[in-house]
Amino acid sequence: MAWFGITNENEFYSEHYLSEIFRNDISERLAQWESVADKDENAQAPHQALSRVARDALQTFKELAREKTPAEQLRLQRPWLKQLLGLLGYDTQLERYAMGNDLELPLLAELRDNHGQPLLWVIEALADDEQDADPLSMGIHRQQLLSINDTPVPKNLERKNQDNHWQHWLGSKVFSQTNPPRWVLLCSARQWLLIDRAKFAQARLLRFDWLELFTRRETDTLKAVAILLHKTSLLGDQGQALLDTLDENAHKHAYGVSEDLKYALRESIELLGNETARQLIEQARAGKVGIFSGKNELDPNQLSVECLRYMYRLLFLFYIEARPELGYAPVTNATYLAGYSLESLRDLELIALTSERERNGHYLHDSLNTLFKLINEGYQHDIQRGFDLRENTHNSEADGFTMLPMQTHLFDPSRTKLLNKVVFPNHLLQKIIKLMSLSRVKQGKRKRRGRISYAQLGINQLGAVYEALLSYRGFFATDDLYEVKHAGGELNELDAGFFVSADELQNYKEDEKVFDKDDAGYQQLRCHPKGTFIYRLAGRDREKSASYYTPEVLTRSLVKYALKEVYKEQL
Repeated sequence: MAWFGITNENEFYSEHYLSEIFRNDISERLAQWESVADKDENAQAPHQALSRVARDALQTFKELAREKTPAEQLRLQRPWLKQLLGLLGYDTQLERYAMGNDLELPLLAELRDNHGQPLLWVIEALADDEQDADPLSMGIHRQQLLSINDTPVPKNLERKNQDNHWQHWLGSKVFSQTNPPRWVLLCSARQWLLIDRAKFAQARLLRFDWLELFTRRETDTLKAVAILLHKTSLLGDQGQALLDTLDENAHKHAYGVSEDLKYALRESIELLGNETARQLIEQARAGKVGIFSGKNELDPNQLSVECLRYMYRLLFLFYIEARPELGYAPVTNATYLAGYSLESLRDLELIALTSERERNGHYLHDSLNTLFKLINEGYQHDIQRGFDLRENTHNSEADGFTMLPMQTHLFDPSRTKLLNKVVFPNHLLQKIIKLMSLSRVKQGKRKRRGRISYAQLGINQLGAVYEALLSYRGFFATDDLYEVKHAGGELNELDAGFFVSADELQNYKEDEKVFDKDDAGYQQLRCHPKGTFIYRLAGRDREKSASYYTPEVLTRSLVKYALKEVYKEQL
């Protein structure tokens, strides 16, 4: 998202949604605004109004930088905030909003929903020292309240209080009320934060830097600002509010991402299975092992389970590192992030592996095994010992981190006995990480692959991926097998696969055969040579085993009505 001045912190919306879909979702509202402006020469679209105050805004920021006292800063800040809020449709009514006896807030404006419940609070933040400071780090200054009226200020705001900052007040007071606002717009002169109560605990918010926005005055960026901050985007007077629609569309996009993950995981399991089989057979031929032939030949079912477990490990790591609020992976620690995390390997997904040493090296293999061991066994940082996991590098207190041992079947090395015997080359693991990191190439004009946001995936999406893979099984091609499909239909690798031998292929029409394009662009029949490990949907295996993931909407309903009966009986 190349919108300088808007920061999408911790993926308030997924980056892929913002870059590929968001513009289309807001086009209708923008067209409505511009249509009104075209018909009325005295009217102007909100983004046009923002552009026209840019020069005055920059002058105000210069004057604010020269003021030293809170009273002087408020004298300049409040008219500016009132003007800017007015351009975005808000009526400001500055008040001291009491929250019990120990706290009052400088409330600039409030919106209520159709039921009279608070929907949005616009709260003033004052940059006491640095004008570009984070509004969440700013405290409530007594002058903010006294300048509204001279009623005594609550005592805990009069004295020095280390908890006097908006990060604390929002979490402990504003959003913990019986009827809290859904949204908070925290406004200093230079920066505004749009905060959704449901995302605040995950530190997901939108940050707007007005100095950057007005310095650049980029039309597309100001359009996005106007849409995201305008009063009409939050109110749902005539149906669903626009911001809720955007959020819903972002979640729908996440479902699309989960569909991409099904394709990625299925293909990755085939890649792992084929490489494992190749190396084990080579080891057997070299006399290193002798258990993969005859009656002790490689079991495709065991191989399937182990490859599936390996991919679930990666899926777990992608998710846990994208959700720091869960408190397990120490992603805020520089040592973990740079030296051990899957995220650091994800940054290598597009690096070209040019030499044979780079392609067939095992850096990625060793890094992942170290991470799997770290999670399974845990790690307690010991500054007295002064060495890291590998026990060959001196570290300091700042380098250390602690992880509790997971000790689950998922990361138990004894559960991947076959995979433990092989070393996966860099080029294979890089391809797998790329499959897990990037969306599939779409047809049409927009063929760019977006980066998958695991922070946006919820239980429903991960459950759908989990369910899909339960219904697949792996097998080895006993002959050269050619893939066929229903006549006239598109091939879908997630559907049941149909394979025939070369002798049987003549019984099928051209539109029933599956073709791939070679490097030169010519079509050729898709052939799976003898011995290939194939991982595809296994007929009615899922129905027979009842391996289904129940969607959240059904589990919620089941729990609700089950508890209703218990409630009547017990209470």
